[in-house]
Amino acid sequence: MSRPVGYRVGPGDIIGVTAFHHAEISGSFSVDQDGTITYPFLGRVHVAGLTEAEIARRLTEGLEKDYYVDVQIEVVVKQFGSLPVVILGAVRKPGTYYLKGVTTLTQLLAEAGGFTNDAGQIIELRRNEKGVVGGALSVIHVPRKELVNGQMDDVILKGGDIIAVRRKAIFFVTGEVNNPGQYELSPGETLMAAISEAGGLGKFGSQEVEIRRKADGKSTTFKYNLKKIRHGKQEDPPIKADDVIFVKRRFF
Repeated sequence: MSRPVGYRVGPGDIIGVTAFHHAEISGSFSVDQDGTITYPFLGRVHVAGLTEAEIARRLTEGLEKDYYVDVQIEVVVKQFGSLPVVILGAVRKPGTYYLKGVTTLTQLLAEAGGFTNDAGQIIELRRNEKGVVGGALSVIHVPRKELVNGQMDDVILKGGDIIAVRRKAIFFVTGEVNNPGQYELSPGETLMAAISEAGGLGKFGSQEVEIRRKADGKSTTFKYNLKKIRHGKQEDPPIKADDVIFVKRRFF
């Protein structure tokens, strides 16, 4: 990611302080959970919520007040640890990352090595809206295709976000269809859409269709009539992962 602009330091960060010609007050300093660092001569200095330039001014003012004349200080964040996000699932490098300034979902996905071959079409983002333990949790479902193709606004990430890239869910279509095989399950996919995705009914395809589904080790068969579904006399059922759709052969 690019160098952060206007990043404000927080607990868990490590800052590097360079005091030109004064090695005795230069070094790396960890930001404690109370937002302070322990700095030579000045003791505990509160830095959380400040930018690098603001921290440099605060240290300069403290040192020039009682200890130094015209000291020049530069501050940089050496390690970001205050704004963690977690990315899980079908990415090449899952784990905990730290936001470096304004970071988008696509930037984080790139840092995590991109998608694995079994990545599905849904990216789930869980966010604590209030920023505190026990706060309201929201779940955002981001369609992968639209995000990657730029067909939707990118998502600006916040500290504490958890991103899960779901693995590909599939279903099977067999029997009298033009293109039998396995297909990736899309959000909200129904039986009629699945039949269409498989190229529609074949020459000898019947209106009678079965959905064979396994759950808890048991197999259940659901029967539907495509003509009744088209006329609104029967529901167009949702398809679930690993369903097997069997289109029967019609008899003349």
